[in-house]
Amino acid sequence: MLGSRAAGFARGLRAVALAWLPGWRGRSFALARTAGAPHSGDLQPPACPEPRGRQLSLSAAAVVDSAPRPLQPYLRLMRLDKPIGTWLLYLPCTWSIGLAAEPGCFPDWYMLSLFGTGAILMRGAGCTINDMWDQDYDKKVTRTANRPIAAGDISTFQSFVFLGGQLTLALGVLLCLNYYSIALGAGSLLLVITYPLMKRISYWPQLALGEKEDS
Repeated sequence: MLGSRAAGFARGLRAVALAWLPGWRGRSFALARTAGAPHSGDLQPPACPEPRGRQLSLSAAAVVDSAPRPLQPYLRLMRLDKPIGTWLLYLPCTWSIGLAAEPGCFPDWYMLSLFGTGAILMRGAGCTINDMWDQDYDKKVTRTANRPIAAGDISTFQSFVFLGGQLTLALGVLLCLNYYSIALGAGSLLLVITYPLMKRISYWPQLALGEKEDS
């Protein structure tokens, strides 16, 4: 009995000595053996922690989805979740502003910001007018049945008020330009209003407006 206790005490001293051998790997292995941990062959890889909350995304659709719920139908009505039409409206403006810059100079950031804001507002206004014209048709088409006006998320009166707000802000941007640009902008408003109606008489409504819209 005394011999078995002495043998156990000796094994404990040996484990402690092994724990302090030089080398991190030897220490960790000896400590694991001392603590009664399973052998290296029995070790399982740690489980990956589950993601907490919603992952950050800067896509247009994710930004719209993260907006306050009462605002989301209006943002979808402007097609902010599908910005391709805004880019196609804005990029030609950036080319023109870049070409007008002095050689070796950056484009005018003030003009870029004005035209960028105008592109968002006028594209949104065009989509709002489009959905107001086509709300009865949109209800019958699977692709468009979930649009805010067709789905009943926004009433016709609310969309009309929202359209007035967009056009008012766009007018504020337009008044920051020269008189020639103001005249051109005012003249293009007729095309923005009548463009959705071209789909009723032609398979090429883009010819009336000269831009791509998500309609």
